Amino acid sequence: MTERYPDDAELLALATDAHTGAEYIPTGTTPYYLEFRRLMHRTLLAAARANDLRVYPDGDLTVGIRAGRCLIAGSPIEFAGQTQLPLTPSQTVDLYLDASGSLQQSSGGLPASRSQFLPLARITTDASSIVSIVDLRGEAFLAAPSAALDGVTASADELNQALEGIGPTVTATNLEFLTDGSMLQSLHHHERFAWDTANSAWLTLLNVGAAGANVGLRFDLLNVLPAATELAVDPANGFLTQAYDGQRYHMLGVTYAAANFNGPITASATDRLLGLAPIAGSIDRVDLSLADNIASSDPTDGVVATVYRNGVAVCSTDPQITSTDGAGFRSTSAGDGTPATVLTDGTEQLQRGDILTCDLTLTTSGTVSVAPKHAAVLVTIRPDGPA
Repeated sequence: MTERYPDDAELLALATDAHTGAEYIPTGTTPYYLEFRRLMHRTLLAAARANDLRVYPDGDLTVGIRAGRCLIAGSPIEFAGQTQLPLTPSQTVDLYLDASGSLQQSSGGLPASRSQFLPLARITTDASSIVSIVDLRGEAFLAAPSAALDGVTASADELNQALEGIGPTVTATNLEFLTDGSMLQSLHHHERFAWDTANSAWLTLLNVGAAGANVGLRFDLLNVLPAATELAVDPANGFLTQAYDGQRYHMLGVTYAAANFNGPITASATDRLLGLAPIAGSIDRVDLSLADNIASSDPTDGVVATVYRNGVAVCSTDPQITSTDGAGFRSTSAGDGTPATVLTDGTEQLQRGDILTCDLTLTTSGTVSVAPKHAAVLVTIRPDGPA
């Protein structure tokens, strides 16, 4: 059936088309031809975009292409138009604009990548004339969004794998096995970083599961050691660690010097030897610990530790623990008292053999009911390089 018009009364009542702005000619208007031209003018303005890049016959075996603008491969293209484009007799060809805006003819179909061209028309000719022109522009401006139109050939799953860093051979079934641990070693094994010599030695790159230290090395010496050794980086300080038989050890990155004050602390002590600097480096921190903290009527009573390098104090603020910090074990490394602030002006720099000493200053202005006991001062040294 043919497309229906609105009924006569409705048509006669119309004044302006809401979509195009074209005005209907009122009944009885004179001169009618002027109103008709106005109607055509407004209608043609609204239809101008539909004429962009339209292919039309302008000869027995020639076509023209109207001027227009479009977007191809993300770049705006302005086509100036063309007339008298010759066609081959008895052939079907596709006309299209390529990504550079150049007009192309193809008897073998349109290009594969829809993001790199704009289709114009499919033209069929016989020996002497044009048989048909099929407008293909709608394939561009009436296209449903898809990955193929954007030049993406990968599937959604393949894109997710690429973004997440998962290899293309890892399947959903593999991931299920990984999450329940049943095939963890076989699926997480890195062949490039592993070898086997008579089933006695393995080197494996692995995720050690520590925040900030996501990669480690595991050594399995199956014929020598009962447990594997894992090397990783401590996320807290960047030092290399070794884990063996359930225990983790720092391998390098720091060394220590310590002074112990055994028993109750009833008086200040000066010039206590911490030891010699075993390596060249810098003092990274100074910590003070007490097995039992002082209890005094004056909450400011307490213990201060001052560390010296070759007789020069290394802290701008010395570590201190006072009665107000509470009874029992207290340590500045645990957040008690006042932490040390190590100088960064070169005073903290050590050469191997430098002498480290310590003063322990006891303040007892109030009435002391519990004397501080078993004080310890720990100096952490970060090396400059290999010792």
